[in-house]
Amino acid sequence: MTRAPFEIFGFNEAVLIVRDERPHLDCWLGQGAWELRHEGAVDPRLLQAWGRPGATGREWLLAHPDCKTGLVRLMRLNGAAPQTDIRQDDQCLDTGGIFDLNVRVLDLARQAERMRALHWHGGAPPITWDFGALKVREWLVRGPDNVRLALIERVAPPLAGFDHIREFSQVFNSSQIVRNMDKAVAFYRDVLGFQTVMQYEVPHFPPGPNLFGIPPGVSEHIGLHLVILHPQGKNEGSIELVTNPGAQGRDLSADAGPPHYGMAALRFPVRGIEVFAEHLARLGHKPAMPLTRLELAPLGPVRLLALRSPDGAWLEFVESAL
Repeated sequence: MTRAPFEIFGFNEAVLIVRDERPHLDCWLGQGAWELRHEGAVDPRLLQAWGRPGATGREWLLAHPDCKTGLVRLMRLNGAAPQTDIRQDDQCLDTGGIFDLNVRVLDLARQAERMRALHWHGGAPPITWDFGALKVREWLVRGPDNVRLALIERVAPPLAGFDHIREFSQVFNSSQIVRNMDKAVAFYRDVLGFQTVMQYEVPHFPPGPNLFGIPPGVSEHIGLHLVILHPQGKNEGSIELVTNPGAQGRDLSADAGPPHYGMAALRFPVRGIEVFAEHLARLGHKPAMPLTRLELAPLGPVRLLALRSPDGAWLEFVESAL
């Protein structure tokens, strides 16, 4: 008999490994008006699978009060050295790993003022720009452990489906700066089965300020190409791939994953993870972390495996084992 196919869903959780949880809790619970869903010990089996046997950890699962997806899991580890910062000292043109987490806000100017008071700062001021058919105000802001958020206020057309926003929405998208767009798209489309949500491409940045803070005289020679993908073609738990034709940043993919500090992983729910593992084996894609059984609150027992994208982003795929 033919085994039932597997199905991947949009990511529902971002894993942040931190030195100190307090400034991150101040950001998400205080600034973002989120709530704490779980606090407890990290399963040692996960840390062993990450290559740090004997390490211990504590975790905090944070969520928008009205949402079951787009969560953030903070993890503070002990005995997990060596650890470094993911995308250490990075610029927006540098490739590799997870670049940012996207949340929607209602008043970006107000949020920027409050984030600066928490010692989060951007590489450029907030900017209003046309993202294809959409007009948004957006700010790329960076905080402790090199965690970067894209705070996005919709200008036009009116935003639908986000009436629940208080301060921050759930995390709905995450960007990756990639070295080769065709190779990156092929991985998500042909290996993981993702669908294209939208594409946006311009040959160069327009004169004046831009989201990445690229200075005038340089920005006119650099292009922007975006492709957003999702397993079911939604902009919810989606992946945004970004290239900048005309510019070549550093490759920071080597340390872009756990147990290093910062935006360590995205977690995708899967139905049929054993079939998924067989699919990867047929395609010659060896998991960065083999299929492992462990406890993951609030799901309980799960089976989890990890892949690295072509640019080093650490992607974990999770199925309940109940």
